Amino acid sequence: MNLIQKRSTVSAFNKYILGMLTVLAAGYGAYFLVSTFFTSPQNSINNHARQTTELGISVSPPLINNGGGWWESNSLIYHGIPTRILFFLPPGNNLQPTAVNEAAWQEFERIGRIFNPFSPTSEIARLNATPWPRHPPLRLIVSKDIYTVMIMSREIWNQSSGNFDPTLWPVKQLWQNAEKIQKVPPGQDIDTALRSMGFGKVRLIDDQRYTIEIEDHPVMFDFGGIVKGYAVDQVRKILLEKGVAAGLVQLGGEVSPFGNNEGGNPWRIGVQHPKQMDKVWGVIEAQGSLRVSTSGNYRQPIMIKGQSFYHIFSPKTGLPVSEKVLGVTTACIGENTSNARLDGVATAITVMGPSAGLQLAEKLRIEALVLFETDDGTIGELTTKGFGSHYKREDR
Repeated sequence: MNLIQKRSTVSAFNKYILGMLTVLAAGYGAYFLVSTFFTSPQNSINNHARQTTELGISVSPPLINNGGGWWESNSLIYHGIPTRILFFLPPGNNLQPTAVNEAAWQEFERIGRIFNPFSPTSEIARLNATPWPRHPPLRLIVSKDIYTVMIMSREIWNQSSGNFDPTLWPVKQLWQNAEKIQKVPPGQDIDTALRSMGFGKVRLIDDQRYTIEIEDHPVMFDFGGIVKGYAVDQVRKILLEKGVAAGLVQLGGEVSPFGNNEGGNPWRIGVQHPKQMDKVWGVIEAQGSLRVSTSGNYRQPIMIKGQSFYHIFSPKTGLPVSEKVLGVTTACIGENTSNARLDGVATAITVMGPSAGLQLAEKLRIEALVLFETDDGTIGELTTKGFGSHYKREDR
């Protein structure tokens, strides 16, 4: 179901369904519901409304005129993640909405071509397949995008004591194959995968050529725990460069509104209820710039012989993290951090667990919400000290 109504005709809580994600209209004080889920080529969803490439967009999705200078477009990209772009162009300006829309979706496509480890033609897949030289270490020149994400990843890796690690690809592949053959990986296979990873083996060389050095092969990269946030940052940057003063970019659980919402209303971001997919657990509300990242096992856990496993793995053990962590939301009011950083920190918190994870968030001055399952099966909630100033429970 994909029911879309013009902004000028909707009431506060008229809504439409986009794929597996409920998104409520932006104006008049309504909210966006954010959630995130694991995707892979085996469960990819094609958008019937347009042509798509393996990674995302070949033709940008239709642009919808919501009235009053507001425009939006929606799609499923990166193997089925619900995605939305909303922007405001004042009447009488010289900007062409179609050109703005096209540039934004092309940026999503560009990021996908670089970072999708499932595509053999992507830069990250080619990097993972590089032969080991006869005389190590291995030195490679990478794109600015990969080098930039590596710098951010290195910072979070250090700050989280290695609980965020983008060299987890061998472990992820092992568990994806385990789901395929319906057999939990034996301990020796997990140990082998762990020996072939470790971001400490990677050196970033500051030579203005985006050079990396790998001292111990094989190291294989997967930036799935940070790159969705990076993609949102880059598309938001494109909108600003095109002259857009207000808008919102959403990729699954990554949401980044900026500027003034319609009618002077605050932006309201609804946090997914972790057990009831048609409900909102709480709402984050702010004027101007707001960034939110949500990490959770809401929709597509790994299933092996009827047993559910989290799709996020510990770099320390090679095992799925505890399913008692139901969801992690990180947020920033203003321009103090990026969605990429929020995304990576949310991943680290999920691995570390509620108590240690919130200590990390407080240390990094990032606001965070952790939803977890208590011993009696109910849902517990922990937040950083400053989270409550822009958040309230809203069970609806």
